[in-house]
Amino acid sequence: MKISGKLTTTVVLTAIAAIVVFTVNTAEPIQNEKFFDFPLEFGEWKGNDVFMEEYVYQLLDTKYFFLRNYYSPRHDFPINLSIVWFDDKNISFHAPEACLGGVGHKVREKGTINANILGNDLEIGKLIVSQGREPRQVVLYYFDVDGYLTTSQIDVRFHVLKKRLFFRRTSASFVRIMAPVLIDEKTTISSMLAFMQEISALLPNHLYTEQIRSIPHA
Repeated sequence: MKISGKLTTTVVLTAIAAIVVFTVNTAEPIQNEKFFDFPLEFGEWKGNDVFMEEYVYQLLDTKYFFLRNYYSPRHDFPINLSIVWFDDKNISFHAPEACLGGVGHKVREKGTINANILGNDLEIGKLIVSQGREPRQVVLYYFDVDGYLTTSQIDVRFHVLKKRLFFRRTSASFVRIMAPVLIDEKTTISSMLAFMQEISALLPNHLYTEQIRSIPHA
């Protein structure tokens, strides 16, 4: 009995997928030696680390996470930067609104805005959140798969899978900044985008797979 071309193709693709999954699952985790070297000072910005309890790292399921406040003499408020990094063996991001809700923030608005990231005009996520009597805060965020930027976790997994199909190791990051609305949203977002423009040139050296020092081969 002859096997149809479609069935043959399905069998071949299934076999390739199984090999890819096995190869990645048996590979050594990528060690990101550059992650925590992300500078506390650059341009006019100076930052400090925000202490996080151990349970936060356990919930995130990665040791590659930091939370920092950055200050500039030209801006009236700090900008909070959070970065989470995973290699391709363990991509387990949480929805941004779920993470914020877990620490007491209420999401008042969800949408997107246009921003210039790494020289490209892109659509990134935007949230308006509040907590108790504190000022409302603007949250801007995106996911980054070695230079492919998106607000969709489905896109993240799709691009990781594409790399796996070509037997290439990869990694993915979540980049989020927050700042309070002290005057109006426009003023806050303007400062945030200026900050995001500056960090965008620094991030690849600390997040992108090919630019990390120690990458065990699959």
